Amino acid sequence: MFYGWGFKRGLENAYIRVEMLGGFTIIDGENRVIEQEKRSSKTWKMIQYLVAHRHKIVTQEELADVFCGEDNMDSDGSALRTIVYRARTALAKAGVSCADSLILTKGGGYSWNNSVRCTVDTEEFEAVYKKASSVANEEKRLGLLLRACGLYRGDFLPNSVGELWVMPLSRWYRSMFINCTLDALELLEKLERNAEAEKLCARALQVDPFDEKLIECHLRALLAQSKNLEAFAEYKRAEAMFYDVLGVNFSDELRALYAQIHRPELSEGFTLETLLDEWTSGADIPGAYYCDLSEFKTIVQIESRTALRSGKTTYVVMFETKHEGNAKSASIMQQLGVVITGNLRMGDLFTRLSPSRYLVLLHSLTYEDCKVVVNRILHEVDSKYLSKIGGTTIKALFPAN
Repeated sequence: MFYGWGFKRGLENAYIRVEMLGGFTIIDGENRVIEQEKRSSKTWKMIQYLVAHRHKIVTQEELADVFCGEDNMDSDGSALRTIVYRARTALAKAGVSCADSLILTKGGGYSWNNSVRCTVDTEEFEAVYKKASSVANEEKRLGLLLRACGLYRGDFLPNSVGELWVMPLSRWYRSMFINCTLDALELLEKLERNAEAEKLCARALQVDPFDEKLIECHLRALLAQSKNLEAFAEYKRAEAMFYDVLGVNFSDELRALYAQIHRPELSEGFTLETLLDEWTSGADIPGAYYCDLSEFKTIVQIESRTALRSGKTTYVVMFETKHEGNAKSASIMQQLGVVITGNLRMGDLFTRLSPSRYLVLLHSLTYEDCKVVVNRILHEVDSKYLSKIGGTTIKALFPAN
């Protein structure tokens, strides 16, 4: 359903603005016709389609293909004529000026009446972005890019996202927005406008939270403002999301950037005492230490070299979870991580290898003691969590003695 309010104006002054990004709205002076339902009716889908293709005549055959999944269109086009009639009626009831003239019948098809002054936000968005690419002055180009980003209020026709004709356009405009944002971020970073870059990244990540370039720009903007704690939290949040949803690790570029979050020596004014305070903060927190996979790999390499000299044994154990379905796998892994943390010593550490596997490094234990620790973890996670879920198993793998 659509709702409108306002007053009717003379046709000679008619000017229509249509917004399709983030929702469908027709603005006619003070009258705003706003899409309210989660799913558009066929009547308003017809209006949306004609606006989106307003620079051509849409044939009856094309419209029949668009709506064929919902109705069997009559060969004589009577069903289409009924939908067009209802569309004109709906526009009139909503108080849109010249509603009877906005949809034309000509050339064996239908078209939006471009004789009535009309702007569409998708066209404006594309035009501003295209203009920005041709401007040499960085400040002016940045202004245009930020303006284009502001025009993107959300995905194209989100209430019609299931329509076959909407999906490619939605992907096109979303991709354009991400590219526009990345272009703007490059200039913001160059001009050291890091606070603006942070806000722009946060907004863009709401549109596409899995774009690694956006995550990288967001982390750099935070680090440039000495917001290391926020950068650390953002990295861990995004890393967990990649594991749980996509089942993949971060790129090498993001892993390299993560290393900078823990390098306060890159900033000015750090003394030896300050560095040691920074590096040893949290050392008194009980339980195992969780670290990034790259850190874990480095420590294992160091431990293996130390073992050759000292003769002390270090074991690496892998915990692997199997579930009949993936719906609860993220929760299971989170619970397993809690149990691992609580059952290991402060000198032990662990990391997440994949969406379903943890690696644990155990120091100075015999093979038998290692098995005792592993079995204790397996017993606790089974008694506290897995017995209530069902269909789940967790096994531990470690090198033979």
